[in-house]
Formats: sequence, C-alpha cells, structure tokens
Amino acid sequence: MDTSQEQDRRVAINPPSLCPPPEPYSYGIRVGRTLHLAGQVALDPSGAIVGSTVGEQAEQVWENILAVLEEAGGGAADIVKVLYYLADIRDFEQEMVVRRRVFDGLVLPAVTGIQVAALGLPGLLLEVDVTAELSQ
Repeated sequence: MDTSQEQDRRVAINPPSLCPPPEPYSYGIRVGRTLHLAGQVALDPSGAIVGSTVGEQAEQVWENILAVLEEAGGGAADIVKVLYYLADIRDFEQEMVVRRRVFDGLVLPAVTGIQVAALGLPGLLLEVDVTAELSQ
C-alpha cells in the first residue's frame, strides 16, 4: 500500500485541554471508526502528576481519557478494551471504584490489569491504555 494513502487514513487526536504530548507520539490515533489511545497517566494540563493514591490518579487518568475520546467525537460508551498497568496490583480496587462510575449503565469493556515494575515517571502509580470503536 502507498504509505501516503496509509498516512491519510490516520488522524492524530491531541486535545488542547491536555498537556502537550511529549514527542514523538499522539494521545490518540483514529483509523476509520477505531480509536487507539496512548497510555494515559495522571498528568494535569501543566504536566504535573495529580494524586498520591491510585484512586486519586485514576480520577485524572479517566478525565484525560474522556477528553481524548470527546475530541475524537466519542465517549465512554465507545470503549471496548481497557488495559491497566499498576505499580501495585493490590491497588486495583481503588481504580475500579472510579471505573464503575465512568461505565455506570454502559456495556462494560474487556479489561486486563497488569502489575509493572515501574511507570514512565517517578510518582506514577497507574497507566491506562484504551481502545474504542466510535459510532461515527
């Protein structure tokens, strides 16, 4: 396939409400109706880490995820797969409290949780990777 054609099919999604993504990546890539999000962490618009617990960080992570989805024309109902990376898997329940609120009344996505040795920045406890199938 001609690479220029392939490039034209992909649309970068980088909401202005989030801190600029460190290069070289985008917060989301839309290909057709499928939206692939980069792993989202608890960074506020200034790039500072929000929260010292998984529950607090999950609030910011989901705010960021929903911002990317909304920028692409979607929402929580469009999420089909969620992959969690946690510094300590015992904290998974704290994240689930937030997730239950996000998906209240919606079809629940497929979910995987993985404990990792470390995340991208000191102080991060959670990273969430999402795939969505947009309705439009």
